[in-house]
Amino acid sequence: MVTISQAIALGIAQGATEFLPISSSAHLVLIPWLLKWETPDNIMSFDVALHLGTLFAVLIYFFFDWLMIVASYIGDLRMKKWKGGARGSLLPKIILGCIPGAVVGWLLEERVEALFYNDPRSIWMLAVTLSVFGLALLISERVGKQKYEETQMSYKHALLIGCAQAFAIVPGVSRSGVTIFAGLMLSLTRPAAARFSFLLGTPIIAGAAILKIGELHASDFNASLFLGVLSAAITGILAIKLLLTWVQNRSYGIFVYYRWLLAVVVLVVYYLRATAIA
Repeated sequence: MVTISQAIALGIAQGATEFLPISSSAHLVLIPWLLKWETPDNIMSFDVALHLGTLFAVLIYFFFDWLMIVASYIGDLRMKKWKGGARGSLLPKIILGCIPGAVVGWLLEERVEALFYNDPRSIWMLAVTLSVFGLALLISERVGKQKYEETQMSYKHALLIGCAQAFAIVPGVSRSGVTIFAGLMLSLTRPAAARFSFLLGTPIIAGAAILKIGELHASDFNASLFLGVLSAAITGILAIKLLLTWVQNRSYGIFVYYRWLLAVVVLVVYYLRATAIA
């Protein structure tokens, strides 16, 4: 079983890395690997519980935003504006953007989980995805014109960002990272790209949690699970606040450099352990 200390560590990692563009799935694989933890029998169920924590975080932080978006769209519908106004249109755009990720997740999630969670040789692949998509994020910083807010983007742009989100099924890519990348490439401002990424991720995180909640067994509901979820929720709220504050006047570069540094650490440790075994 996951110990209390492991639960808190994984909860903090999940909460921070779900919203910062550095990949939560990669960290949930790498932390036990780097620290040489024995893989608990209930690790997959525990990961599901951690996603509940990040779901609570994004719902709490954006509670009033969601109320305004839904209320605005209901008002638009009453005036027969099916596409919605500036703010109200975010609701159908978010729904549209969630479709690619939902379809890809339904078709491929189990295969990807089996590869990255059960095959130790896949560790070096995490270093590759961390590096490559870090470079992509850096390029979007340089290329993106950063002149539109999320309320100004089109349905086509929402769908394109949703298609980018589908790549997040691969650990190391980062759901927030790849959607922010797409938003920047489509000329959203840094804060707008982050806000739409979080709003777009809410239904995806909720859907994944709801579909997998049945995997939890009565024995899983213990102090470790509670503390893991609580740690993920609190850290998630802080991470959202940190990112939205940071990108008001700064670039995403620091997260790119962190991804590259982590990739180097992973490759070095992987090589040293492989050499020791040989």
